[in-house]
Amino acid sequence: MEQQKKRYKYRRTIMLLCRLLLLLAVTGLFVLIWDVSYTQTRFYYKGNFVVILIYCLVYFAFNSMYGGFKTGSARYGEVLYSNGLALVFVNVVTYLQLSLVGRRMLEAAPMVVLWLLQFFTTTVITYFSNFVYFKIYPVRDVLIICRDIERAERLTARVKSIRERYKLQRIMTQEKDPGEIKRAILRVNTVMISDIDLNLRNEIVDFCYEQGVRVYIVPNVEDIIISTAQSTHIFDSPVLLCKNYQLTTEQRLLKRGVDILVSAFGLILASPFMLAVALAIKLYDGGPVLYRQRRLTDHDRVFELYKFRSMRVDAERDGVARLAQKNDERITPVGKVIRATRLDELPQLINILRGDMSVVGPRPERPELVEENIKQFPEFKYRTKVKAGLTGYAQVYGKYNTTPEDKLLMDLLYIERYSLLMDFKLMFLTFKILFLKDSTEGVDAPEQNHR
Repeated sequence: MEQQKKRYKYRRTIMLLCRLLLLLAVTGLFVLIWDVSYTQTRFYYKGNFVVILIYCLVYFAFNSMYGGFKTGSARYGEVLYSNGLALVFVNVVTYLQLSLVGRRMLEAAPMVVLWLLQFFTTTVITYFSNFVYFKIYPVRDVLIICRDIERAERLTARVKSIRERYKLQRIMTQEKDPGEIKRAILRVNTVMISDIDLNLRNEIVDFCYEQGVRVYIVPNVEDIIISTAQSTHIFDSPVLLCKNYQLTTEQRLLKRGVDILVSAFGLILASPFMLAVALAIKLYDGGPVLYRQRRLTDHDRVFELYKFRSMRVDAERDGVARLAQKNDERITPVGKVIRATRLDELPQLINILRGDMSVVGPRPERPELVEENIKQFPEFKYRTKVKAGLTGYAQVYGKYNTTPEDKLLMDLLYIERYSLLMDFKLMFLTFKILFLKDSTEGVDAPEQNHR
């Protein structure tokens, strides 16, 4: 155990070397293709270095945001996907930049070749980095401590889904003797805590801090609020200040301005796709193209949300709200395609332009479902402190079938940490989840909700 702790001291250095290797390889290939295929866009001596530096910085920014540098801490396939997406963005931006310099649209084929070479190279480097990482740093031994066995099973399922990072050693509930829990902690290097007595949690955290054991804590609502508090002091006493206010007038105006620009531009770009989807729905069964539904936005205001219809016309003939299930028979063949590609959400750009929604925010829920969730989680009402969004924190980091409790926690993280920069980050991260299957899958029957 002590040897493992010593080795983890050098983890950041190794991760930095892996990042530098990726940066050098990707930038080097760009310089090669640029020199061979785009000689007419060359600058003077110093100008060339500026272009290379900008390319390097843009790639670093996108790859960091998408998680392409998370060697060892994310799944291999996810890291490759993130790298590929980052390379698409940086090469598109650079292609447009070089076309402006050349004063004409340049041939795109060299950029396609560049992307293929870069993706192959980053795949090899990532595989090698993962191999080295797990040779030096073995899978972490995990101890789960929960309030009851039900919560333990939920957390266990998540840990087992990432076996390449964690190995579950033991599960304990809070009824166990604190001394026995501490002895179990000494045999692992990672502890995961979920919903246990506050005094016991504090005791465990203190003990893990003393022993140098990593701790993951599944937060409650109060933890989220405190985590965003401002550290200050009163006289000679450190305090945490929770301001607990909503968006300022300036933040609201800026957010609304971005919403208008993005939704208007999005409607122009998406209009051909929206027309094609509308025709496909109409030709399939002759039913209405749009599906209208009452949802809640800021301050519990009810509005009518628009979506392309993806289910049969009589999908909810009994009036009961239900979430789509896996292999749901109510979903039409056209609906399966537009749901998988998120094209069914495009009409909500109209909702954003009208001011009912924002581009980024907690997803709007049906009033009856909000009432049900509030009965179980009273804090669920906090989600409407801001305007509902087309995409959001819970959509980017969660799944379609993420539990209401976890969605609440993620939405509160967004509300409490709001910034315009976070909005832009979540917009770009939305591109990452568009083609991830687990972000659109339905719930397991017999769970119920809305479509």
